[in-house]
Amino acid sequence: MKENLLLMGIHGRIGQNLYEELKDDFNLFAFSSEHQVDEGLDITLLKNDLFILPEVEAALKDIDVVVFFEDPIMRLNRLTQGRFEDLYVLIADNIARACEINEIYNIIFVEDEISNDYMVEVLGARGAEVKVTATPIKRYGKTLSYRASDYNNVRSVQRGPLPERWSIKNVGMYYFQWLDEILYSLINVEFKKPLIEIRVANRDQPVLLIEYDEESSYNGVEIYRIKGGGLSKREPNKVPRLEFRELPKRDEFLIALHDFEPKLPWIVYMMTQAPIHSLVNRIYQVEMAINTQAPGSHNRPFGE
Repeated sequence: MKENLLLMGIHGRIGQNLYEELKDDFNLFAFSSEHQVDEGLDITLLKNDLFILPEVEAALKDIDVVVFFEDPIMRLNRLTQGRFEDLYVLIADNIARACEINEIYNIIFVEDEISNDYMVEVLGARGAEVKVTATPIKRYGKTLSYRASDYNNVRSVQRGPLPERWSIKNVGMYYFQWLDEILYSLINVEFKKPLIEIRVANRDQPVLLIEYDEESSYNGVEIYRIKGGGLSKREPNKVPRLEFRELPKRDEFLIALHDFEPKLPWIVYMMTQAPIHSLVNRIYQVEMAINTQAPGSHNRPFGE
């Protein structure tokens, strides 16, 4: 009986070559963009979102072996901010967590000339055995300004240091309190359980309405859903979210914005909101690097 083998995609040259080599010996599955058709290939294309952990867990339900490599499917956003390495680490952590849930113990990592050893640590941090290919694949430089006309959302991923004795829950809660304090008189943040309302210059209407997703936040991942506001446009079947994720085996975390579609025209967004968001997150990384306060001293519950 053939084993079920998951490829990260068949969009790039690695995935295409792996498909040709493995199609006769395995039942092949691969992540795919929403609009891609199989074009007669002997493979099951999975429309699950690589950046949503529950969808990755569902995609790996019947998988026996995962072959992990970089594929263009990982970059399908109109705008992506951050280093490619951080984006890659986030996806690797999703795969590792999904393997743990589905009791998958075999991951093959297709090594390339750019990825470092930490990728292997992330993939193997939750119990799977990670086998690394012997010859690194030549990988050409990637740009995170990659755009696709069918994708209108924004993704932003940054990595920062996790202060001593802080949990990832502390980092997420403090982020909004810090916004209120660091941009005092410009940004006003109110905690009205279960919502966080963010206003600019004390205007009546909030620019963002954010809700903590307690049910989806567990095991080192904190999820905040963007429910509305003057800056956010809702996509069908997509809920934009801000995520704080603790990284394995390091005192570091990721802060990521997913599936955000701005209401502003794209040219205006690119010149205003996008660089401001990137700058704020970079400053927050510095804040985490120098923060020595005990986490309980500044984390206040909603409504206070």
